[in-house]
Amino acid sequence: MKVTQYTTGFGLTFQECPVFPAAYVPAASTLTPGATPVSEDLLGIGVAITGSSCYTLSLMKPDERRTFLESIYTKKGLGLSIGRLSVGSSDYSAELYSYDDVAGDVELKHFSIDRDRAYIIPMIKEILAVNPDLYLYASPWSPPAWMKTGNSLCGGFMLEEFIDCYADYYIRFLQEYEKCGIHISALTPQNECETHQKGRMPACMWHPVTEAKFIKVLRRKLRENGMDVKIWMCDHNFNVADYRVRWQLDHCEGLKDDCDGIAFHYYEGAVEDTAALHRAYPAHRMHFTECSPFLIDHYDSDWCRWELLLSKVLNHGYGSFTGWNLMLNETGSPNYGYFFSGGLVTRNSQTGELSYSGQYHAFRHIAKFINRDSKVYALDISHNAADLATYPTTFLPLQATMIENSDGTRIYLLVNPDKKKKQVQFEVDGTYYYVEMFPDTVSTVVVERNG
Repeated sequence: MKVTQYTTGFGLTFQECPVFPAAYVPAASTLTPGATPVSEDLLGIGVAITGSSCYTLSLMKPDERRTFLESIYTKKGLGLSIGRLSVGSSDYSAELYSYDDVAGDVELKHFSIDRDRAYIIPMIKEILAVNPDLYLYASPWSPPAWMKTGNSLCGGFMLEEFIDCYADYYIRFLQEYEKCGIHISALTPQNECETHQKGRMPACMWHPVTEAKFIKVLRRKLRENGMDVKIWMCDHNFNVADYRVRWQLDHCEGLKDDCDGIAFHYYEGAVEDTAALHRAYPAHRMHFTECSPFLIDHYDSDWCRWELLLSKVLNHGYGSFTGWNLMLNETGSPNYGYFFSGGLVTRNSQTGELSYSGQYHAFRHIAKFINRDSKVYALDISHNAADLATYPTTFLPLQATMIENSDGTRIYLLVNPDKKKKQVQFEVDGTYYYVEMFPDTVSTVVVERNG
């Protein structure tokens, strides 16, 4: 048995050290995995390959860019295995456009992805050259302006009279990208379907019935074109799980058959808000599809924040976890919106120097260690009673997840957001192992049975 701990925080950056067998420590927090996994067959961990990310990547020298992409998308580096693409412009695009900006063109005679050919498609293809198994899914921020109220890409509602045309538009996008060698395996009908963002960036609101009708039309057209593409509905915040998504699945005829999964963001509500939905519709896999580091909010040191979220999401049975922009510059640009997001990695536009977010460090503790056959187990944690007595005034509990790969390797993902050290132990095949968790740290403990 080989047990290794990797730690970030407390002055350490992914520091490696061995873990040895130990006697049972009565006061330590004991980790006990559940009897059955909460999920199987993880798609993986990843980020959005936005237009802004592609533009920033395109400014790098080819050999420099190749080295960077290998450090992100191979198991020798970060090991990301999933990527989100935008259908036309998002708020993180260098340009504002759809693929058919000619008003009333219901036959889509002017449909074109040519604006993506300059730097978006080339950068995606370079990423796929590094990791051909990358799972890609797509999300639109807005239909063409003429399909909406207000006649603008920024804001407004989707008009139901155009859902058939918009389904054709989406199919064309998938087909054109396929011709470029970019296979998209899943899609969401709309990014953040319940906000117009006050007209300040590409956005569109969808009535829940209109979204359900669109999914039905889109599913039919995907079948007619022989396209095996998953549909993940919603793609908005945790807090809409009950009043929107649950209502749609309960009341919109055929939706539960036409939809494969449900996508959520973290900006409002909590992951716990989706638990009842998951129990009611366990066959509809949930996916976490957006979260962004911010340049003005502990950008490079908030690893506990992201690892806490990631662990909770996995413990609730989600099938994937995706962050926001892969790479931006030091001002969080290019940016067509009004948010102040940072990239997973920042590239200084003047010097070319790279800096790394806390989210990057959090992903480093899990992405490379998991596979698509991984099973996720929620852990029962027996916290010290004296510590719990002070919660929530002074004590922040440990957060943990266990992942098991098909080769028997176990991965313990541990997060200590507290200002105090924590004692942690777990048992494998009758033997206890003891781990120290320093304040404000994340750790990965890898248990290799045949190491």
